[in-house]
Amino acid sequence: MNRTSHRIAIGFVLAPLALALAVPVHRIGAGARQETTSALAAHAEAAAGAVRAALAGGGAPGLAAATRAVLDALPDTLAAAFYDADGGAVVTGAALPATLDEVVVERLRTMDRTITTRLGARTAAVAPVQDADGWDIIGVAVLVRTAADPARLPAGPLAHALAAWLLAGAALLAWLRWRRKVALAGVAIVAGAGFFLLGRWPAAGGHGLAAVLAFSGWAVVAAIGLSLAALRRPLALREAKRAWAFLAPSLAHLLVFSVGPIVFSLWLSFHEWDLLAPARPFVGLDNYQELARDGDFLRALRNTAVYVLFVPVGMVLALGLALFVDRRMPGVNLLRTVFFLPYITSFVAISLVWRWMFHPDVGLLNHLLTRVGIPAQPWLSSPATALPSLMLMSVWMYAGYMMVLFLAGLQSIPASLYESARIDGAGAWQRFRHITLPLLRPTALFVLVTMVIFMFQVFTAVYVMTEGGPLHATDVIVYHIYRNAWEYLRMGYASAMAWVLFAIVFLVTLVQFRWLGRTSP
Repeated sequence: MNRTSHRIAIGFVLAPLALALAVPVHRIGAGARQETTSALAAHAEAAAGAVRAALAGGGAPGLAAATRAVLDALPDTLAAAFYDADGGAVVTGAALPATLDEVVVERLRTMDRTITTRLGARTAAVAPVQDADGWDIIGVAVLVRTAADPARLPAGPLAHALAAWLLAGAALLAWLRWRRKVALAGVAIVAGAGFFLLGRWPAAGGHGLAAVLAFSGWAVVAAIGLSLAALRRPLALREAKRAWAFLAPSLAHLLVFSVGPIVFSLWLSFHEWDLLAPARPFVGLDNYQELARDGDFLRALRNTAVYVLFVPVGMVLALGLALFVDRRMPGVNLLRTVFFLPYITSFVAISLVWRWMFHPDVGLLNHLLTRVGIPAQPWLSSPATALPSLMLMSVWMYAGYMMVLFLAGLQSIPASLYESARIDGAGAWQRFRHITLPLLRPTALFVLVTMVIFMFQVFTAVYVMTEGGPLHATDVIVYHIYRNAWEYLRMGYASAMAWVLFAIVFLVTLVQFRWLGRTSP
């Protein structure tokens, strides 16, 4: 390998890696301070709760005595005080900064939750104290650290960063010297180890996301650098540089808005990540273990599997439509457009229209049924019919999309095969069975795989028409993920569900390719 390739490899691998490690390391100090702040807020909430408990239990003669007993029990590293609802200091455990009065007054105006605020190099936590009945706020408990907040970098993340840097250097040397599969495996191991190690850094302060994005960016840049370093000819190297220069904007967009969020969701799945809780600890596989015991998740998974079963029925209907419009007749193009129109229409608009059609009292479907003597049906209001009703709507919505694909497959079959079959005396059914179906297998496999992937991700129809009801009969897995993320605010648990869904879809797709792809010509 020439000297230019060496410089390219080093510049694209080691230098970006140093920057990728420096970005999260720069924020480690903020993460350490955030952990200390969370602990201080927990102490303040505990002190406020202890004062309330002392008042409720009647174990102290008055508010001042109860507060004094609680504040005296706090560690010596904390300066504490209690302010009544008028803003005056009732009990003071140590000298507090004068600027704290403004914070306490602001706290007394809101009095809804514990807050923390910076006071120079220290942090103060202010927690509301309720009366013995738990109705009114009678004051606040204030805690301030007597020493400055810690700003040192934890040794663990720094050791991880150094290990990742050394591993990357070793992998680069192996690539430059041997360029074998072992070196490529080393690069992959470095990337995987880096994601794991950086993901284990403290989640407080949000620098975990910066770490993951920075390291994923390094992985992409390193891959580009190694691919350029492998080019020996100057002309090929110049062409590759130009190509990567043109691809850089799209690659950056893909990294920031696709690869980055995907990797971050995997990192989230190993954490207890609540949007309202300051502490977001690493919990390992606890979220995945909880999924195995979660009856609601298993029911949503079962509903999704049942919903996907409409795909074969829709494929049969779509193939029939494709055979019908694959002929010369007046208005055939208009028919193809009409059949395909539902797929390109807004899914929200379609869901709203079908919700009206399924209405038990004024819906169009029940009106037509009563005209022919059939009783009105509780389409969306009964657990027995809600999911089949959504499946009926989905067949109508996606039939046109599958029809277009089957039509393209039909028109790619040479007409000479049909002519030869007619000459040999083959009838319509024989031509369909022995020519059309075998040659449509690749198209059918594509339709089946893509539709199964789409249907495992069904959300809009459920959200607009049923909201998972009645009695969770239409609670599918993506809607269940949405509720856990944005209603229950359990981002880590929802991310674990999303990765389980990815694994299921991947396995189902793999099985389809293995079992059905082998019979394709």
